[in-house]
Amino acid sequence: MKNNDLKYSEYTDIDYYNNGAKDAEIPEEVNPYEFQLKENEKYMNNVALVTEKGEKITYEEFHTRVDEYAKALKEKGVKEGDRIAFAAGNVPSALYLKRALYKLGATVCAINPIETEAAMKSDIELVNPKMFIGINMFSKKFSTVSKKYGVDSLYFSPFDSVKTSMKEKTLLNLFMLYSKNFVFDKEERLSTFLKKKKNNNNNIFIANDMNTYISDIAFTGGSSGTHKGVMLNGNGLSSVTKGANYVLPLNPGEKFLGNLPEFMAFGGFAMQYALNRSLEIHLTSKAMPQDFAAEVYRTRPNGVFGGPIQWNAYIDYIMKNTNADIYEKYKDLSKMGEKDQKEFYKIVRDALENLDSNVKNKLDMSFLKAGVSGGEQLTSKTENLTNIIFDVLGAEDSLYNGLGMTEMWAPVCVKRGNLNTDSTIGHMLPFVGAKIVNPVTLKEVEKGKSGVLFVTGPGMMEGYYNNPGETSKVIVTDENGIRWLNTGDVAVIDPVTNEKKFVDRVKRNFVCGVENVYPQQIENLLSNIPEIKESIVTKIPSDDLQFVCKYHISLENPDTTDIESLEKKINTLIYGTLGEAKLPHYIEYHEKLPNSPNGKLDWNVLQEADNEKYKKDALGKEKNVNVKALKKLG
Repeated sequence: MKNNDLKYSEYTDIDYYNNGAKDAEIPEEVNPYEFQLKENEKYMNNVALVTEKGEKITYEEFHTRVDEYAKALKEKGVKEGDRIAFAAGNVPSALYLKRALYKLGATVCAINPIETEAAMKSDIELVNPKMFIGINMFSKKFSTVSKKYGVDSLYFSPFDSVKTSMKEKTLLNLFMLYSKNFVFDKEERLSTFLKKKKNNNNNIFIANDMNTYISDIAFTGGSSGTHKGVMLNGNGLSSVTKGANYVLPLNPGEKFLGNLPEFMAFGGFAMQYALNRSLEIHLTSKAMPQDFAAEVYRTRPNGVFGGPIQWNAYIDYIMKNTNADIYEKYKDLSKMGEKDQKEFYKIVRDALENLDSNVKNKLDMSFLKAGVSGGEQLTSKTENLTNIIFDVLGAEDSLYNGLGMTEMWAPVCVKRGNLNTDSTIGHMLPFVGAKIVNPVTLKEVEKGKSGVLFVTGPGMMEGYYNNPGETSKVIVTDENGIRWLNTGDVAVIDPVTNEKKFVDRVKRNFVCGVENVYPQQIENLLSNIPEIKESIVTKIPSDDLQFVCKYHISLENPDTTDIESLEKKINTLIYGTLGEAKLPHYIEYHEKLPNSPNGKLDWNVLQEADNEKYKKDALGKEKNVNVKALKKLG
């Protein structure tokens, strides 16, 4: 079915893409592994994976290994329809295993291998899997959880399927013994079944009952914090990755940095996109933000995905590797007083343009065609600094920025570098439709007016696993029979360009007096104040105004910041831009703001703490701002 044939085609942005996208057809409803196999057919001799040691694995070898792993899993007892808890990093054996599970028609329930036992128990309880497959370096923790629930276990080594010296294997085994992660039971080792499969000459056919096949269950807390399992269709994954072909300028054979772990929906999409596009994927075990820039320069990819936290680390890396003058200015942002932010951007650009030629060559980014940010809202500061660096150091385009959600297989909307307006999230991906509705009536609002973003398309989840109540809260079927996902995001559609602009999360908004307050809007403004490192806005009950704002702030340089001067700056900015209702009634300073397990700022933690604190009338300790006096600052 072509884009123009879709019953929701009037809601798509297909006219903003080239003719290839307009004529593109949604993938047939086939197994996601079968779709990848067809996409790779012309490129079997191309390199699929490059390990950190430089070992190269072709697409033909990739599919041979997937078949071997599928036979091993079948020997272990995995069959079509089984739910399999899967905890792994981005190593070749993990990539083969996941595609082998797809091939067999099993459902992958991806679990973060470094999360706590309590979180794992919550995941296991939710989906009740038949088997737990995990990397052996964490087998002690996995075993505790799986045995508690009577789940069969299978462990694999990061060295499976890569060339490894005897010395390296010995050192790893010693480490496993020392850390009590050594797997003694041979029936719990993947290697045992990989050996057994050599006697199995039967072909493994690709499972293709797509009417009932849920390829993945991804775990999310959503905006409400309620733990849920998102049921995702494999054909949706194929459709979203194909749509990305018309958004990203990457071509088969080009390099891609495989840094985002697949247990995240964004990471799972990124890896499958790269495989389906037949890219040369450079794997790395160094997935922490502080390693991001070094890995980019080590691999020199044409395409790389990261969250704002990775791109902030990249900015810091560039600053540290330029001359001392620019780095000192960067560190001293909080001392710039009233200096305009734009003036600092000019300083950065001038300093980069006048770098020593040897340093500039070292930091050259001309290899990069598409740097993509996703997973969290990008601040204007991060976007502006990254784009300046990209421009001066020779990257082909400015930073791509997307909006996505697990319930839609990650991306739904992408700002395509210089093709879209800064501070927007661009246009919807091909095959994805969108409309902005009134949150009360659910009727579509006119362009230029803010409302709740509803999206639809083949990537939409089937629902939350065993949770029809939560599913009914977010999926709405309209009078034309179109299923829509309520994203919980407040957005605006530009009436001229049709670009979307993210405003805030619905679940966080509240009323102060008679005005709606969107905390993200305030936080975005605060990010432009140099002294402020991060901020979270919560709501506090008020007898007179329903709710008022409390600002939670962490500072770039706590020891040198003039708090009184900073608060005047905050009040002037907020009052002059957003008005009185958005002013802080309370300000609390933190050494560090809380983060969720995936690295995002966790406003829920502070909101829950404030709910408890203010219920007990413990208001006196907070910084109380005299709102009436602030009116003069307008």
